[in-house]
Amino acid sequence: MASPYEQQQEEGDDDMAAERELADDAMWKVIQKNTFTRWTNENLKLAKVSVDDLDKDLSDGLKLIALIEVLSGKKFQKYNKRPNFRTMKLENVTMALKFLEDDEGIKIVNIDSSDIVDHKLKLILGLIWTLILHYSISMPVWEDEEGRPQKQDHTPKQRLLGWIQGKLPDRPVGNFTTDWNDGRAIGALVDGVAPGLCPDWESWNPRNNIENATEAMNAAEQWLDVPQLIQPAEMCNPNVDELSMMTYLSQFPSAKLKSGAPLRPKTNPARVRAFGPGLQPTGNSVGAPARFTVETFSAGRGDLEIVVINPNGVQETCEKVFNKDRNLTYSCHYTPTMEGQYTITIKFAGQDIPKSPFVVGVKGMAGDPSKVTASGPGLEKTGVIVKQKTHFEVHTKNAGMGVVDVVILDPHGHKDTTRPLVTKKSDDLWLVEYAAAGEGLHSVNVFFAGKSIPSSPFGVGVAPAVDPRKCYVTGRGVQANGIRVGDEAVFVVHTAGAGDGELKVDVVGPKSAQEKVRVKKIDATTYECVYEPKKTGEYVVNVTFGGGHIFKSPFMVEVAPAKPTKIRVYGPGLEEGVSHQPARFTVETNGQTGLLGFSIEGPSQAKINCDDNGDGSANVSYLPTEPGEYAIHVLCDEEDIQGSPWMATIRPATTDFDASKVTAKGPGIGKDVLVNEPVEFIIDTSKAGRAPLKVTVLDEDKKPVEVTVKDNKDGTHVCRYVPRKAVKHVVVATYGGVLIPHFPARVNVTDKLTDSDKVKVKVSGPAFDVPVKANQPTSFTLDCSKAGPGNVAIELTDANGRDVPVEITDLPNNAFRVSFTPTTVGPCTARVLFADQELPNSPLRFTVEPGDLLPGPGSGSGPGAGPVDASKVQVYGEGVKPTGVLASLPVSFTVDATKAGTGDLDVVVQDPDGNSIRPEVKKSGDGKYFVTYTPEGDGKYKIPVNYGGKPVPNSPFSVNAAPTGDATKVMFTDNAYKEAPVGKASVFKLDPSMAGEGRITCRVKNKADDNVDVDIIDNGDGTVDVVYTPQSPGPYDVDIKFGGKTIPNGKFTQQALTPDEFKRRQDEPDGLHDLIIPERVRKFGSAPPGAPGAPGTVEGGPFNPVEFCLPVGPIFSFVGAEITTPSKRKYRPKVVDKKDGTVAVHYSPTEVGLHYLDVTYNDIPIEGSPFQFYVDSVAPGRVTAYGPGLSHGVCGKTCEFTIVTKDAGSGGGLALAIEGPSKADMNCVDNGDGTCNVSYLPTAPGEYIIVIKFDDKDIVGSPFKARISPGSDLQTAHVAPDGSGQVALKIAETDLDSLTATIRYPSGKEEPCSLKRLDNGQLGIGFEPKEVGEHLVSVLKNGQHIPNSPFKIYVGEKEIGNAGRVRAYGKGLEGALANELNEFYVITKDAGYGGLSLSVEGPSKADIECNQDAEGLCRVRYKPTEPGDYVVNVKFADEHINGSPFKVKVGGQPAGQVSEKVLPARSAPDTVHVGSECELSLKIPSTNVKELQAMVISPSGASEPCDVTELGNNEYSVRFIPKEIGVHTVSIKHRGIHIPGSPFQFTVGPIVDGGAHKVRAHGPGLERGEVHAPCNFSIYTREAGPGSLSIAMEGPSKADVKFQDKKDGTCDVTYTCTEPGDYIITILFNDQNIPDSPFKVHVSPSSGGRKMTDLGELQEQGCQVNKPAAFTVDMTGTKGTLVARVVAPSGAEDEAVVQEIDKDHCSVRFVPRENGVHKVFVCLNGLPVAGSPFNVMVGRVDADPALVQASGEGLSKGCTGQVAKFLVKTAGAGSGALGVAVDGPSKVKLACQEVPDGYEFSYTPTAAGDYLIGIKFGGNNHIPGSPFKAHVVGETQAGKLWNEQSQVVVETVTKSTTTSVFSAAQLLHDADASKVRSEGSGLQKAYINKEATFTVDTSQAGHNMLLVGVMGPRIPCQEVSVRHVGGGRYTIIYRPEEVGNHLLVVKWGDKHIPGSPFHIVVV
Repeated sequence: MASPYEQQQEEGDDDMAAERELADDAMWKVIQKNTFTRWTNENLKLAKVSVDDLDKDLSDGLKLIALIEVLSGKKFQKYNKRPNFRTMKLENVTMALKFLEDDEGIKIVNIDSSDIVDHKLKLILGLIWTLILHYSISMPVWEDEEGRPQKQDHTPKQRLLGWIQGKLPDRPVGNFTTDWNDGRAIGALVDGVAPGLCPDWESWNPRNNIENATEAMNAAEQWLDVPQLIQPAEMCNPNVDELSMMTYLSQFPSAKLKSGAPLRPKTNPARVRAFGPGLQPTGNSVGAPARFTVETFSAGRGDLEIVVINPNGVQETCEKVFNKDRNLTYSCHYTPTMEGQYTITIKFAGQDIPKSPFVVGVKGMAGDPSKVTASGPGLEKTGVIVKQKTHFEVHTKNAGMGVVDVVILDPHGHKDTTRPLVTKKSDDLWLVEYAAAGEGLHSVNVFFAGKSIPSSPFGVGVAPAVDPRKCYVTGRGVQANGIRVGDEAVFVVHTAGAGDGELKVDVVGPKSAQEKVRVKKIDATTYECVYEPKKTGEYVVNVTFGGGHIFKSPFMVEVAPAKPTKIRVYGPGLEEGVSHQPARFTVETNGQTGLLGFSIEGPSQAKINCDDNGDGSANVSYLPTEPGEYAIHVLCDEEDIQGSPWMATIRPATTDFDASKVTAKGPGIGKDVLVNEPVEFIIDTSKAGRAPLKVTVLDEDKKPVEVTVKDNKDGTHVCRYVPRKAVKHVVVATYGGVLIPHFPARVNVTDKLTDSDKVKVKVSGPAFDVPVKANQPTSFTLDCSKAGPGNVAIELTDANGRDVPVEITDLPNNAFRVSFTPTTVGPCTARVLFADQELPNSPLRFTVEPGDLLPGPGSGSGPGAGPVDASKVQVYGEGVKPTGVLASLPVSFTVDATKAGTGDLDVVVQDPDGNSIRPEVKKSGDGKYFVTYTPEGDGKYKIPVNYGGKPVPNSPFSVNAAPTGDATKVMFTDNAYKEAPVGKASVFKLDPSMAGEGRITCRVKNKADDNVDVDIIDNGDGTVDVVYTPQSPGPYDVDIKFGGKTIPNGKFTQQALTPDEFKRRQDEPDGLHDLIIPERVRKFGSAPPGAPGAPGTVEGGPFNPVEFCLPVGPIFSFVGAEITTPSKRKYRPKVVDKKDGTVAVHYSPTEVGLHYLDVTYNDIPIEGSPFQFYVDSVAPGRVTAYGPGLSHGVCGKTCEFTIVTKDAGSGGGLALAIEGPSKADMNCVDNGDGTCNVSYLPTAPGEYIIVIKFDDKDIVGSPFKARISPGSDLQTAHVAPDGSGQVALKIAETDLDSLTATIRYPSGKEEPCSLKRLDNGQLGIGFEPKEVGEHLVSVLKNGQHIPNSPFKIYVGEKEIGNAGRVRAYGKGLEGALANELNEFYVITKDAGYGGLSLSVEGPSKADIECNQDAEGLCRVRYKPTEPGDYVVNVKFADEHINGSPFKVKVGGQPAGQVSEKVLPARSAPDTVHVGSECELSLKIPSTNVKELQAMVISPSGASEPCDVTELGNNEYSVRFIPKEIGVHTVSIKHRGIHIPGSPFQFTVGPIVDGGAHKVRAHGPGLERGEVHAPCNFSIYTREAGPGSLSIAMEGPSKADVKFQDKKDGTCDVTYTCTEPGDYIITILFNDQNIPDSPFKVHVSPSSGGRKMTDLGELQEQGCQVNKPAAFTVDMTGTKGTLVARVVAPSGAEDEAVVQEIDKDHCSVRFVPRENGVHKVFVCLNGLPVAGSPFNVMVGRVDADPALVQASGEGLSKGCTGQVAKFLVKTAGAGSGALGVAVDGPSKVKLACQEVPDGYEFSYTPTAAGDYLIGIKFGGNNHIPGSPFKAHVVGETQAGKLWNEQSQVVVETVTKSTTTSVFSAAQLLHDADASKVRSEGSGLQKAYINKEATFTVDTSQAGHNMLLVGVMGPRIPCQEVSVRHVGGGRYTIIYRPEEVGNHLLVVKWGDKHIPGSPFHIVVV
C-alpha cells in the first residue's frame, strides 16, 4: 500500500511523476527539501533547536521527538537523550512513529524507523509531509470555517484550495502550481487576508513574476507572520513543487494582521467606468461631437489616458475635462471626421479599463439638431420636486442621424449629482427620465448629434420635497356637521413647511356631483377656500398638495337643509381665547323652544359650563387646555343651529396677562341708562399685565354701537358710547381675548322715568291668587312692560319680621318673576321698589298657611309660577306623532309645562280594546316631564293628557301602533300545559330569534277580567321566558304577541288548579294535557289561514320544513327563488343572505308530492336549478325522509338528510344506496328516537340517485334525485389591513417571554391575548373591540398577577367597528380597465376599530395594493388581467360597508396569456397492509443514490432506514416494509437536507383523512424553466384519497403539458414552453388548490447548454452565517446588467452585491444571516440566467421536520368563539424556524407559549367552516401530517367570500426529552472568558430606536452561559435579543431607547469577555 505522501504524488500528472523520479537533484526535490526544512525549523523554534540537513539531522530521533512534541503539545516521558548507538536511535525513532500512530491517529505507511536512521531522504520527506498534512492543513479550525462541519469527503487539498478560493473572488485559482507562477495570485491572497496590504496586485506585470512574489511574500512575513517556507523564485518556477506550495499557503488561514501595517488604497483600473453615446457601437455621426464620461471614484490613484484611432489608423483628438466632483469623473468628447470603425482605448494607471478598447461605428453626416424639439414636465421652470422622478421627451423627426445625450448641471455646476436615463422609444422619439438630487436651479443640456438643440440648456427650478402631511386645514367648511344649504362654507389651507407644491381642492357632492370651489391665495403659504352647497347630503372635500392628500383629507361634510332660527349667539369665546382660561359666549333663544345643547371639538377636551339667566338666555363658558382651533357647536333639539359651528382660535397659555384681575365700574354698565345720552365706564387693567383691550356694545338686534376707548396711560381706560334705542344693550369687554369679570353686562336703555310709570307696574301670581303653603315654593310676577326701564328690588319679611330669601328672574317684555319659599305660618309683607322707588300699593301682604303633602306617584307637578294654565302645556315627541309607532317597542314623548304654572300631570294610555296602560312618568325638575309607554298590540291608542285637572291642547292624542317583525317566526321551545298550579310560576319558553325587529309582549287576565302581572325575561341566548304566577284557581286567558301580533298558538286559556289537584292530575294515567307541542310548530313561516297547510287544515297531516343552502354570488339583490307545488301553485319562499356567498331558502310545505325550486342569480338559473324535492306528511308508522341532501349539494362538501322511522315497526329493515358520477361514502347515525341522520360526500358534480327502502320497498318519493353543483370558478384576490386597537398598559416588567395575558369581555367571555411592545415603546395589547363596556386584562407572571393587574379598559360605542360609518369612493368602483391600475379610496377614520377587508372577484385574479395612513384613509389599487364583470367587496369589522359589494365593469384588452388545462383521470392507489412492501417512486434530479438517505418513522415512533434504488432517468424508488398500521413518515434527504416535499406521509391501511391539503408537488419545474427544454415536477397524491387532479398553466405561450400517472400515488408532469416569461401553474385536487398552489415559475430564454455560473464549489465549501460568500458569473459573449438577490429560509430577501472583475466576469457577493438553504436568484437584463435560482447551504442545519410531532383537538375540531389549542413537540428535532399558519373562513389570533417539549399554540375562530393549519419547521418543509384540517362548528359570525390567513413564526431552540444529573462544576470546568471574541458595529455606536448588532464567538472558550446587558443614561435597554446561530456563535441585537452614553456588558459565566464593559454612544 502506498503512503499518503506517495498517494498525494499519484494525484498529479503521471508524466510529471515519472520525470520527478528521473534525478535526485530534480528541481521539485530541491524546492521540497528546502520548504520542508524551513517548516521544520519554524516549528522547532519553540524547542530552541534547528536542523541543517533534513536527511541526517533526524536520524537519532531527538529532533524528531522535539518536533512532534511541539506539534502535538504533549511530552515524551522516556527516550534516549544520548543515543550514541544505532539501537538507541532506532528506539527513539520507533517511539516517535508509534506515538504518531497510537496517540495522534496518524497512519504511517511504508515508513520504518530504519529509513529515518539510514538517511533515506524520499521517505523522510514523506514523513514530514504527513506531519504537515495533519497538523497544518487537516486539523486546525480556520477562522472562516468556525461552527461549520467539515466535509467528510473533502481531501485536505480540496479544503485548502476551497479556503483560498473564498479569499480570491477576483482572482480565480484552480491548482497549487502554475496558477501561482506570475506572482499575482500570492499578492491577491495577501490582500484578501489583509485588505490594503497588497492593493495593486491587479496592476502587476506578470513578466515581473519574481518581483511580484517577493513584494507579496515580504509583506506577508513582516505583517502577517507568515514565514517564507518557499522562496519567491521557487514559487515562480514552472516546476514548483505542489506540496511545498501547500505547506507555505497553509499558514495563511491562521494569519493575523499586526498593528501599524501600511495598508494602502487600492489602484484598480478594473473599477473604472466609462459610459456615454460616444462609446456606443452605433448612433454616432460624422462631424457630431461624440461625448462620454469616465468615472474613477473607486479605482484609486492613476492617470487617465484616452486614444481615439479613426478607420485609417490615424489618431484623432479627444478632449477630456476633470469635473472635480465626488465621483471623480471626466467629461470627454471627440468629433469623428469620417465614416467607419473608430477604436477608443481608455487606460487608467497604464492599464486598460474594462471593455477597453471600445469599437464605435460612425455613419454619415450628423443630423441637424436645429430640427429637434424637447418638451415635458422635466423641462418646466417649476413643478420639479427634489428626489421625485420626472421626465421629458425629445422629438427627432426629420433631424437625420444622431444620438440624444443629456447632461444635467446642479446649482454648483456639478454634473454627477443627477444622472438622466435616456431611452430610445422609437426612431423619432427619445424618453429622458431623471430625479434631481438637490433643490435649486438646474441646467438641463440636451444634445443631438453632439450639439445643443434649440433652447438648450433649459433652466429648471427644483423645489424642495413636498410633504403634504405637514399641511393642515382650519375653518368651518370642513366640519362634519353644521353646514347648511346656501351657506358659504369657508376653510383655510396652511402649507407652511410642506415644500413647494400645487394645491388642489376638490369637493364632490351627492351623486358624485362636482362642486365649484373658489380658492384665494392669502399669502405664500395660506389659501382661503369657499364653496356653497346647493343640495343636502354628504359632501367629500379632497385637499391635495403636491399630489398627496394633506393631513386628515378627505373631509366628510354632512350638509343639512336651510333652517332659519331665532336663537342668537355672540361673545368672544366664539372667535378667540387662551388655553387654560375660560372662553365665554352668550346664547339668547328669543322665544324659540327646543332642547338646547352645546358641543366643543378641538385639540383637547373642554369642560362646558352653562348658566341659565332665567330670561331665555344663557352664559356659556368652556375651558380649553391646548391651543389650536376649536369648533363650537350650538344645538337645538340635537341639531346645529344656523351658523353653527363657530370656529375659535385658542392661543397658548401665557403669563403676560391675567384677565381676571381687570376691573370695571361706571354708569355705562349699570342697570339703567337713558336713550340718546352719552354714558361712560372705566376699565382698570393696571394689575392685569399687558394685553390688547377690546370693548363692544350691541343693541337688541345685535348691531354694534360705536364705542370710544381712551387710554389714560396709567392702566385705566375710559369707555364711552351713546345708545340710540330704548332697548336692552349688551356690553362685552375682553382683555387679551379673554372676557373680563362681570361681562357681558346687560344695560336697560330707557326714556326718563315718571311717577305715573310706577302705577303701570302690575303684580300678579300664585302668591296672591291661591293660598300660600309653608315650606312650598311659590312666586308672583311684576309686569313692568308699560312702566319703562328700571330695576326691581324686593324686601320680604315673615310673621316674625325675619327676611325671607327671594330670587328675581328676568322674563321677556321687561317682566320679573319673584320666587320664594316661606317657612313660617302667618302674615307676610313684601316691599316692592321699581327704579329705586316704592310702588304705590306697596307693601303687599298675604298669609302663609300650613303646607300640604306633595302629589303622589303616577302624576307630576309643574314648577311654573302663576295660575295653572293647561293651554300653555306643550306635548311633543315620537310617542304622540300621528304617523304612528311600532307595536311592542317602548316609545316616549315630552310634556313641557314650564309656562303653565304649578299643577298636577295625569297621563293615561288606552289600547284599542279600552284597556289602560300606566305609563312611566319622569320629572326633569325644570317643568318638563318624560313619558314612556309600550304599545303591546297593533291598532289605535288614545292618550289623554291632563294638567291641573284640565286637558292640554290636542288631548286626547290618537296614535296608531303598527305591527313590526314577523310574529309567525316565533316558536315555543318547550311544552306548554293546559293546567298550572296556583302559587307557582308558569313559564312559557319562546324563541323569537328568527322573527326580526320587535319584542315579546304578553297580557294575562284572570276570571275577573283583571290583568295579572307578567315578567318577560331575556335569557341572553336568543330565547325569552314569559312568566306569570296564578294566585287563585280558575281560568287564565293568555295572549302572547310579538311586534303587536299574536304568535302562532299564542292565544290560549290555562286552568289554574290548587296544588293538591294539580298533583292528582299529574298522577293520573292521562297526565297533563299539552297545549303546545314544539315539534309540531313549523320552524319557518306559516300558511295563510284557510289555505292548504294552515294550522288545523293541513291536508295529509303536518310537514317537515324544507331548507336549502345554495351557493350564488356576492350580490344578494340578484337572487330570486320560486317554488312550484304538485298542484302547480307558485310560492315565493323566504330567502336569507348568509353573508358568505350562499343563501338559505326556507319553505313550509302545504302539499304532498314532488316540488320544484327555481333559483336565479341576476336572472340566470344557478348551477343545478331547478331543484327537485319530495314532500311527505309526517305521520306515526310512516317512513319518511327529508333534508337538503335529498335534492342538492356542492361537490366536495358533506350532504345530509334525515329518515323518520318512528312507530314503523321492525319490518325488513332500512336500506340505502347512492349512485352518481363519483363514489359517495355514506355515514348513517341512529339518533335513538326513531330518526337517523344520513350524510354522504360527493367528490364530482352531477346528478346523484338516492334510493331509500324500508321492508324492501321504496319509501314515498324514493328514488330521490340530488343535483350536485361544482364549487365556484371565480378567482379572488384579497387583502386585510390590520385594524385592531392598541392599548398601552402600565407594566414595569421588561421580559415579555415570562408574561401571559387574557382578556375578559363584558359578556363574561374570556380568551387569551398577546402582549407586545407598541410603537411608543410601552407594553400593551392589540385587540379588536366587539363589545361595549368594561374589559378586564389579566397579566400573569408565573401564574400570579403582576402589579396593577387586572387592568380595566372601557370600550365605548364609538370604538366598536361600524361598517355603516365607512365610506368608499373613486373611479375604480365605477369602471376599470384590464392590465391597468384602477384606484378607489376607503375612509374608516370615524368607524371605530375593526379590520378592513378587500377582495376583487371576477374572470381573473386581480393584484391588490392597499396603503392606509394613520388618519383612516386607505388608497386601494387593483389590476385585473382580463376584461369582464367583477365584484369588489369592501368589508369593515367583517361587515359589508354601504354599497358593498360593488359591481364593476372592466374593459380594455386581455393580457394575452394562453392557458392549457390537463385533466387526467387519476386512479386511486391500492390499500397497503402490514408486512407488504411499500414503495414511493420519486423523480429527484441532480443527484445520485449515494447522496440520498431515506428513513421511515412508524406511528409508534420507531425509525428504520429505507432502501433507495436508482431506476434511471433521475427516478428513484424508496421502499420499506411496515410493521404497524397507521400513518408513517418517510424522510428523504439529499446530503443531509430534506428534498422538497419531504417528509412524506404514507398510510398503511385505509386512508381516512384525504383531501387537497394532503397533496404534495415538488421538483425544479415549479421553480424555474427554460424555453424548448422539458421542465419536470412530481405530484404526490397518495394520501389525498380518490379524486380528480387538474393542472393549469398560464403564460406568454401555450405550454405543452404531459402527464404520467404511475398508479402508485405519484404523478410526473413535464411541460415545454416556447416563449420566455412568467408562468402560473395551478394544481387542483377535487377543484381545490393544493398547498402552495398556484406556483409562479419564470421560464428563461434558451442558454444553449452554456452555464454562466457554477455554484458547485461554493455549494461544496458551504457558507457561514454573517460571513461573506462569493461566486463568479461568466459573462463571455453577453452584455447587459447583472443583478442578484438572496432569499433566506425564513423568506427574508436581500440584495446581493454585483461587482465587475473583468470584461467577461462578475463577482456576486452576499452575507447570509441564517442557517439553512438559501436561494440565490441571478438575473441578466431582468431575466434569470440558466439554473437560477441556485441553492446554497449556509452553516449546519440540525432542524429536522420529520421529528416534529403535533397533537391536540385544535388540529381537528373547534367551536366558534372558543379557544382551540394544539401542541407542537420539537424536542429532539433540533433548532430552527417554526412557522404556523391558520387558513380559514375567519382571521384568527394565533398565540404561542413555550412548554417543556415544544410550543403550545391557541387560536379562536369566529366563523364556522374548515380551517387548514400548516406547520413548517426549519424552512419550507411541512412536518408530518401538515397541513391539518380542523372542522369548526357554531354560528358563523363573519360571512366570508375568501379564506383569511393568520400566521406566526417562532425561532426555536434545541430541546431534549432526556434529563441528566450533572455537576455544574464539571460542565463549566473548561470555561475561559479570555478566549471569547466579539465583533460588530454594535460594540461602538448605535442609533436611537434602531437595532444594533454584534456577534460573539465562544467556540474556543469552553462551556458556560452568555450574559448580555445594556444600560442607558437613565434606564436599561428593554429589548436585547441573544440568538445562538450554531458552533458557539451568537448574534446579539439590542434597541436603545434614549440618546447618550450606554454601557454594554458581555459576560461568559461570571467573567467579562475581552473589552467588556463596552462604552457605546447612541445618537
